[in-house]
Amino acid sequence: PLQVIGRATWLPFLSEDESNLVHLGFGFRHSNAKQGLQYLTEPEFNKSPIFVDTGRFDADRAMQYNLEASWRRGPYWVHGEYVHTNVDSAVTADPTMKGFHVTGSWILSGEMRDYNHKSGIFGPVPVAQSVYQGGWGAWELAARYSSLDLTDGLIDGGEMDILSLGVNWWLSPIFNVNMNYRYIQNDRDALNGNSSGVMGRVLLMLE
Repeated sequence: PLQVIGRATWLPFLSEDESNLVHLGFGFRHSNAKQGLQYLTEPEFNKSPIFVDTGRFDADRAMQYNLEASWRRGPYWVHGEYVHTNVDSAVTADPTMKGFHVTGSWILSGEMRDYNHKSGIFGPVPVAQSVYQGGWGAWELAARYSSLDLTDGLIDGGEMDILSLGVNWWLSPIFNVNMNYRYIQNDRDALNGNSSGVMGRVLLMLE
């Protein structure tokens, strides 16, 4: 399949010391979908069951648009993203898939996420004094709300809304332990249900 992908970012505001900034971004992906399409995902838990799924369907092409915005001021960071996909599929009445998420975090220990001006991407949480240097590492509180709608036209892939609360502990710049709670609302196949879960993760970055 043929795909054309692009992304552009802009900093409409940047303070003199670069501790306060506003980031905006726009992206797109055009896909030749002659082999068919399928959109599916789990509720932001690795290895969990699939909660929304369009099933595979015939299509000619898909055009996806992505809007992103971030504000970072010292240890505070708010990031949002909206994704809109137009599918050219006569047999399913040209459905539209869309979703968004908003995330906010506060690094209690005062560190500030790095921003890569070249790529327009925020880095992981830096650690001023790791546990191996006699410190407490970096502690971060985070909250996130996401919504995904895969039902439109003749496609009934379902809808899903998730509220997440998390605590991240960076013992060092490459070693992280985190705990997340998620409350999930799911509407699919004429059934509406709620579920929740807790996920813990240990991350060691070797590169």
